[in-house]
Amino acid sequence: MRYSSGSLNKRSSLTVWTLALIVLVQADIGSCANAADSCLMNDRSMVADILASNNYQQLQATPTAVAVAGQQRFKHKKTKKHKLIDCSTDDDGNSPTNTTSDSDSDSDSDDEDCSYPDHSCAIDYGQKKTHACTSHQPYGPPPALLPTVAPRPARPDYTSSSSSSGATWGSSNYMEPNIVDQSEETGSPSISAHRPEVGKYTTSTTDSATETAYSSSSAADAYDNVSSAQPVDINDAYKKVGQINQLLRPTKTARLPELLDHTPPPPPQIALPQANYPKQRNRLHPALDPLMPGGVDMYPAIEQQQLQGNDAPAKIDEDVWKLVESLSVDEKVGQMTQIHVGMLLDAHTGDLNMTAVEYWVDQVKVGSVVDTPGNSAHSQFPLYSPQRLANITNTVQQVSLARGSRVPLVWAMDAVRGASYVKHATMFPMPLAQAATFQPQSAYVAGRIGSKDLRASGYQWALGPSADLMVEKKWPDGVLSFGEDPMLASVMVASSVRGYQGDYKRDRARVACCVRNFVGAGQQLGAHTGMRAVSDHQLFEYHLPAFEAAIHTGGAASVMQASGSLNGESLGMSPFYLRHVLRDTLAFRGVMLSDQSDLRTQFRDLHAAANATDAVFLALNNTSVDVTSEEDSSSGAFPRDAMDLVHSGSLNEDRITESVARVVQMKKDLGLFDSFKPFADPSLIEIVGAAQDIEDARNVVRESLTLLKNQNSVLPLSASERVLFLGPHLNSTGLLGGGFNVHMQGPSDREGGDHVYDGFGDTVMSGVRKVIGDDKLGNIAYRRGFRLDSSDVRADEFGQIVRLARKSDKIVIALGEHAYAGATGDVHELALDAHQINFVKQLSIAVNRPIAVVLVEGRPRLLKEVADIADSILMAYLPGIHGGIPIAETLYGQVNPSGRLPLTYPRYESQSRDTIWQGINSEYKPQWAFGHGLGYSKMLFSNITSDTSELAPGKPVTLRMTVQNLGTRDQWEPVLLYTTQAFRTAYEPELLRLRRFDKVLVKQGTAAEVAFTLTAEELAYHTRALDKVVDSSVVNITVNAFSTNQRTISLQFSPISSTNTDSVF
Repeated sequence: MRYSSGSLNKRSSLTVWTLALIVLVQADIGSCANAADSCLMNDRSMVADILASNNYQQLQATPTAVAVAGQQRFKHKKTKKHKLIDCSTDDDGNSPTNTTSDSDSDSDSDDEDCSYPDHSCAIDYGQKKTHACTSHQPYGPPPALLPTVAPRPARPDYTSSSSSSGATWGSSNYMEPNIVDQSEETGSPSISAHRPEVGKYTTSTTDSATETAYSSSSAADAYDNVSSAQPVDINDAYKKVGQINQLLRPTKTARLPELLDHTPPPPPQIALPQANYPKQRNRLHPALDPLMPGGVDMYPAIEQQQLQGNDAPAKIDEDVWKLVESLSVDEKVGQMTQIHVGMLLDAHTGDLNMTAVEYWVDQVKVGSVVDTPGNSAHSQFPLYSPQRLANITNTVQQVSLARGSRVPLVWAMDAVRGASYVKHATMFPMPLAQAATFQPQSAYVAGRIGSKDLRASGYQWALGPSADLMVEKKWPDGVLSFGEDPMLASVMVASSVRGYQGDYKRDRARVACCVRNFVGAGQQLGAHTGMRAVSDHQLFEYHLPAFEAAIHTGGAASVMQASGSLNGESLGMSPFYLRHVLRDTLAFRGVMLSDQSDLRTQFRDLHAAANATDAVFLALNNTSVDVTSEEDSSSGAFPRDAMDLVHSGSLNEDRITESVARVVQMKKDLGLFDSFKPFADPSLIEIVGAAQDIEDARNVVRESLTLLKNQNSVLPLSASERVLFLGPHLNSTGLLGGGFNVHMQGPSDREGGDHVYDGFGDTVMSGVRKVIGDDKLGNIAYRRGFRLDSSDVRADEFGQIVRLARKSDKIVIALGEHAYAGATGDVHELALDAHQINFVKQLSIAVNRPIAVVLVEGRPRLLKEVADIADSILMAYLPGIHGGIPIAETLYGQVNPSGRLPLTYPRYESQSRDTIWQGINSEYKPQWAFGHGLGYSKMLFSNITSDTSELAPGKPVTLRMTVQNLGTRDQWEPVLLYTTQAFRTAYEPELLRLRRFDKVLVKQGTAAEVAFTLTAEELAYHTRALDKVVDSSVVNITVNAFSTNQRTISLQFSPISSTNTDSVF
C-alpha cells in the first residue's frame, strides 16, 4: 500500500514515522534493554509528541522501531506494469510483436518485456562508418538518418477531451500527444487528454487509508525549518550518515528491487586537513580552498579501448523496470527533479546543512543535483578542490542511499570545456576555438580529460557539449558551439561526446553527456532568450545534423532542451519538437533535461501557460522531458505540482514512469548502483591538473590560433626586436578564459582577479617572458593602455604609451571582450567597444610603427578601421587559462598558426547572420570568409583530379590534389572541400556546402597528397514535405574557397529518384 500523510505536514519522512508509531504502540515496551529507550517507549504520549514535533534525533534513538519501519518501506502497492512493444526481431528477422505483462501480483512474470517504453519501435540505423578520433582520414560526412517525414495535418484542439483513434507516435501522421488514445493492442502508455481547468488543479479525494494526494503547501512548510537548522561540517558527516544508513536499512526478509538489494557501502575516506579559513565568509575577500589536487606530471592511460561503434542508450533493462515499478508517485517525481547544490548549504558558513540534505533527499526525494558550491551565493570558496567536492558529493550520496527512494543521486555540472568549475582541473579552449583546429581529436581530448576530472570530484553528468549552430554572430552562447557549419559541427560534437562518454557503461572514469540546446538556439532574433525563426527546411537541413551526429555517432546519453520559443512556439511545451522530431524522427532514447528554470520561463516570460502548475502540466503532457531543473526554487514547486496532477487524475502516472525509467537506466549505465561506484574515485584526484593534461590543452590552443592578416610579414616577432605590448587581455588569465571559467560568468573582480586561480594558468606576458628568455626581457615593455569598462584614457597615460611606442620596433595590442555567458553577454550591436577602436586609431596616428592585433573574443566583433590599420591580426578566440604560452609562441614564430575560421567574420552589422551555406543569390562579402586562415609558410595547391567525370548514385568518386610547402617552416594545412549545385528544383542551392575536411602536415620544401571520397547521395536535400531529393545538375567541387589556393572541378550529376528511406545530411 501507499501510505497516507494524514494530518502530518511533512510527507517524505511520513512512511517511517507513521509505521514507527504503530510499532511502538504495539510493541512490548517493557522488554527494552536500554534504559533510555525503555523510558522513552513506556511513555506513549511522549512518542506522539516526538512525531508531532518532527524530531529526527529523538526518533533515531529508537532503532528497533525505525528498522521495522524500514523493513516495511517497499511493501507499497505496485502500479500496473506497462504493456510494451518489443522492438527486437526473432532469429528469422520477423517483425516485432506486442507483448504484455501484468504485475498486479507480487510475483514477476517470466515473460516480461523490458523493451523501451516509447510510442514506437526504435529506428534501426544499422552500422554506420565512423572516424576514430586518432585517425588521420578526411572528416565527413555525418551519417545518414532522418527518415522521411510526411506533411503534418492541421493542428487539432489539444484541450478537447475527445481522442483520435489510431494515431500513435512514430507513425507517418503527426498528432499532438494528448489527443492520442493508445488502444490495448498498441501497448504504449496513454497520455491524459484532460487538461485541468486553469486554477482548478485539485488533489485526490481517495481514502486516506490507502493514498492521499500531496498537499500543495507541505513542501514549503517543511522547508521553513531548514534555514534555521545547524550546519554540519563535511568532515563530521560520515559518522552520522553511516548511522542513518544502518537505521534505515531493510532486513534480509524485505522484498527489494534487485538494484537496491545490497548493503550500501560507505564512501571512500578522503582526508581533509583542519580548516584554516574563517567560518564566517568574507564576501569582499573570499578565501581560497587550501587543498591542491595531486598535480602529477604523467599518468598511465586510464581509458579502455575506444569504442568502434557507440554506446547510445537503448532499451530499458529488466531490473530497472522492477525498481521503477516499486517506486511511489512521489519517488518517481523526485527522480525527475534536479536541484542546485546551493540549496544544501548553510547560508552563513557554506558548510553542508544536513537538515536541508535530509529534507531534499528524504522528503522531496530528488534524483539529481547540479553545479558546484562555488557557484552558490553560500559558497566558502570561489573554486572548490576535487577533494572537497568529493567529500560533499560523497556525503550527500550516502544520505541518498539510506533515505528517500534510496536511488543514488546523479551529480551534474556544466562541462563545455572540461571540468572548468573544479580547482586546478584542466581548462580547454572554448568549443568555438576547438572547431577552429579542424581536428576532431581536439574535441575528443577535451572531453576525455574533462570526464575523469568530473569523476574525481563525484560528478557523473556533463552538461555539454553544444550542438547548436552559430548563425547569429551576436548570440552570446555561440562560443559554446562548434561554429556555423552543420558538417563541421557534426564531426566535432560527435567527437566531443565520445571523449566525455567513451565506454561509459563500463568505464567508471567517464561520464554521461548532455548535448545542448535542442534546437535552433543559434538563430535567435534579438536577445539571448529571444524568439528564433527557423523554417522546417532549414531545421532539418542544417540544424538537426549535429544533434543527430551527437546522438547516433557519439551515442549521447542525454539532451538538454533549449529555452525560449522557436517560430513562436514554446520549445519547452512543444510536442512537435520534443516528441515528434527528437524522439520519433531522431529516435533519441536517452534522458531529456529541461533548460535552467525553464518552467518559470514558460509562464512568466513567454506567457505560454496560465501559471506554474499549468506549465508543469503542459511540459509533461505535451513533451518527453525527463528531468526538470529547480535551480532557483526553495519550495519544490515542480515535484509538488507534478504529484498534484497525478493524484488528481489530470496526468497519467504512466507518463511519469516513462521518464523515470530513462533516468534510472542512465544511472545504472553510469554504475551508480555498483558497489563504491556512486562515489568519487580517490585515485583520479591524484591526476587532476596533471602536466600532460595541461600540455594537451595548450596543443589545442596552438592548433586553433587563426592568423587573419599578415601584411608585410609583421608576424612572427623576433626576440631581438623591441616590442611594446598593450591591452588588459595580455596580462590577465581570467580574460583569456572568458565565461564558463571558475563560474558561468567567469571570475568576478571582488575575487581578486587572477588570485582566484591560486598560481594555476598563465598570461600572454608570462608566456612572452618564457619564450624570449631572461636575457631578452629588456626588449619588451607592457602597459595596460585602456580599461575594458572605461571609454577614456588619461592624457598623461596615453603620452607615456606614445613615448614607449616610438622607442619600439613593433606594437602588439590585444582587443576583446569581458567574460560573459548567456543573457549577460547580450549586445545590441556586433561592433567592438568604441573606446578600444579609438585607442588603436589614435595610437596609429601618433606613432608610425607596425601594429599586430590579438583578438580575445568569443564571437566575431566588428573591427571597423582596425581591420585596415593593423598590419597583422591573430584570432585567439577564448583560449582558456593555459592560452598565454601558445599565443606567445605563435607571436614569436615557435608555432606556425594553422587554425581556420569556423564561422563567417562579418564586415558590417547587416552581415551578422551570413553563413557559408546561405543561398547562392545572397551577397557574401564578409571581412573574412568561413575557413579563412593563414600560416607563416606559403602553400601551393595543385588542380583537383577525379577518377570519373560523373557523379552517380552508388558510385563514389575519388578526388585528389597535392599540397606543396614553399616556405621554410613545417606547416599543418587544413583542406576544405565544398560542393555547389548548378540548380535545385524550386530550392536555391547553397553558396557553398562543406562536405569534407582534412588537416595534413607538410614539411618545408615537400608536398603531400590529399584524397577525398564523395557520394552522389550526400547532395540530397529536404523538400517542403521533408522528404529528400537530388536533382540532376552540374556539381562544382571547390577546395579552399575564397583563398589564393582556391581550386574547382565540375562533375555531371546523374538522375536519382526521391529518397524515401534514410535522409542523408
